[in-house]
Amino acid sequence: MSELAHPHDRLFRRSMQEKAIAIDLLRSKLPAELLAQMDLSTLILANGDFVTKKLKRFQNDCLYQCKIHNSDGYVVLAAEHQSRDEKLMAFRLLEYRVAIMRGHLSQGHDKLPIVVSLVLYHGKQSPYPHSVKLWDCFAEPALAKQWGMTPFHLIDLTTLTDEEIAQHGLVFAMEMVLKHSREKRVIAWLKRMLADEKLAIICSEVGANYLYDIGTYILYACGSKQQPEELEQAIALLADAIPSKREAVMTFAQQLEQRGIQQGIQQGMQQRNLEVAKNLFSAGVDVKVIKQSTGLSDEELSCLH
Repeated sequence: MSELAHPHDRLFRRSMQEKAIAIDLLRSKLPAELLAQMDLSTLILANGDFVTKKLKRFQNDCLYQCKIHNSDGYVVLAAEHQSRDEKLMAFRLLEYRVAIMRGHLSQGHDKLPIVVSLVLYHGKQSPYPHSVKLWDCFAEPALAKQWGMTPFHLIDLTTLTDEEIAQHGLVFAMEMVLKHSREKRVIAWLKRMLADEKLAIICSEVGANYLYDIGTYILYACGSKQQPEELEQAIALLADAIPSKREAVMTFAQQLEQRGIQQGIQQGMQQRNLEVAKNLFSAGVDVKVIKQSTGLSDEELSCLH
């Protein structure tokens, strides 16, 4: 008889593919509270094709799908034979669970599924020599548990007042322009920002080049293009606020104005081509001729026809 390759993996996978055996394994270990939330009658083998080369370690394990508290869920049944010293098993399982969640989302779902993991160990060393807790995979487990495994920290600029933002030190200018970037009117908040003494501190500690970059962002991304007089005022305010960069600010403003003129010309030509195409369609001209005459795309022409 020839030698059987990976006999441990083969036996485990073969056994776990039997639903009745998999259910009894789950019942033997999972907490009663969790089992009460799982509808084991819905347990079915799931497709694990999303397992990448990076997750090849799990290719011989079993993935089941089932309802957990009336929502989609998955159960990972893995085996650890200690043929390799997997000290970071908790982290490897996290990678696998994230891949499962990503695969679930790719199927059109918009919520993450619960993924339950169960590892069967039968290695040489007893008891299992490594931690099952994710934070123990870190160099500083206590610090990871306290800060690395918590909800992400959020700065919501939409809820902060300008006065609160002013207390944030050197990040003040960036936060101010991002907070107000979608407002049609620029001058009121720009004046407040430029009048704040913290801008001088930012210029001193970070440099005038940074303030110039802030200024170019304001000219390019803030305000409404339907308010050209505000843009002119903003240019003047920024040029006065950053004397060492006055020439650069004015040059950038001129480039921006030229780009706006070019865009206006292009928009005008596009509108003219659309009108020509409409007239040609009305006259019964072949669509191929219209496309060649106007340069419009098939999609643009289909909207007119």
